[in-house]
Amino acid sequence: MFKKAKRHIALVAMILIDGPAFAVEQCPVSDAATEKAGGYVEAVLAAVRNAPNCEHAVKILEACQFGDSKTNRLLEIVEGKCEPLFMPKASPAVKTAYKKAQARCDAIAVKNSGTMYQSFAAVCRAGKARDFARKYGQGRG
Repeated sequence: MFKKAKRHIALVAMILIDGPAFAVEQCPVSDAATEKAGGYVEAVLAAVRNAPNCEHAVKILEACQFGDSKTNRLLEIVEGKCEPLFMPKASPAVKTAYKKAQARCDAIAVKNSGTMYQSFAAVCRAGKARDFARKYGQGRG
């Protein structure tokens, strides 16, 4: 038991000394955009909607996710930007693989209760849509 506690203390100390190993992008939605849109949710939806492509839409979703079921609204926009890049010409095998990837993401919300897990599943699905657009898409995102 003490070995486990020592490992956790060592890990926390390393993180505090070295800092995080990755940087999380900051949500690009400004206070002015939030005010103009009539609220943060509407401003983020507009930012994702106005993203120039699939890749940027996913980055905004990841940075600005709501942490609850409202993230699904962002997902609908992202999938609308990413899926047309690969789905129209996708082979049956690619379509099946994509559906399986989506199902794995959906399982996050099914296995865990709470709207936070719906958000995790939506972020996962957005990432899969982007990944498939990168790999199989025309114009690559």
